Amino acid sequence: MKKLLMGIFALVAFVGCDTQESSTSIERRKQEELSKQAMLAVDLPNIRNFYEKKTLKKILEMRDNPKIINHLYTKNDMSGKWVYEGKCIGFGIPYSTQYTNPEMRVHNQTSATLPQADPNGLYSTPNGTATWVIKVDDHGLQTVEYIESEIRVTQNKLNKRLVESWSLTENY
Repeated sequence: MKKLLMGIFALVAFVGCDTQESSTSIERRKQEELSKQAMLAVDLPNIRNFYEKKTLKKILEMRDNPKIINHLYTKNDMSGKWVYEGKCIGFGIPYSTQYTNPEMRVHNQTSATLPQADPNGLYSTPNGTATWVIKVDDHGLQTVEYIESEIRVTQNKLNKRLVESWSLTENY
C-alpha cells in the first residue's frame, strides 16, 4: 500500500511539474514586453486640443435635435446611385441598438466588463446594417420604416447626378 501511495504521489508530482508554457502564453508575455518597450521608447501622442473628441461631442449634440429634418437615400446596388426616399426626422437608429442594457450582472464578479450606455442613453452594438427611420411627408405625417439596405441621411440634398432620376420628386 505504501508503494502504491508513493507511486501515485510521484505520478502526480511528475504531471504537476509540467512547466512548459503554451505558445499562447509565451506570445502574450512577449507581446506585453514589446508593448512596454514601445511605450518607453515612444510614449503616447501629445494630444492637446482634443479636436476629434470635441467634434464627436458636437455631432452627438446636433443629432439630439428633435426638429432636424434630413433627406433619406438608399443605395441602388445595380447602378451604384442613390435612390431618394424623401425626408426623415433625425439620422435613423441602427436596428441593433438597445434601449436598455442587454446584459445583467450575475453575482458580484469584479472581473466582468459590462456594456456602458452611449451619451445618448442607448446601447449601441458594432454589428448590424438595418436601420429604423422616421420618415415625414409634406403634410407632417410620420411613419416608421425599417430599412436593411445601405442608407445615407444628410441635411442637404445630394447632387442630382448622384441620384436615380426616376426617384427625384418634382420639387427636388
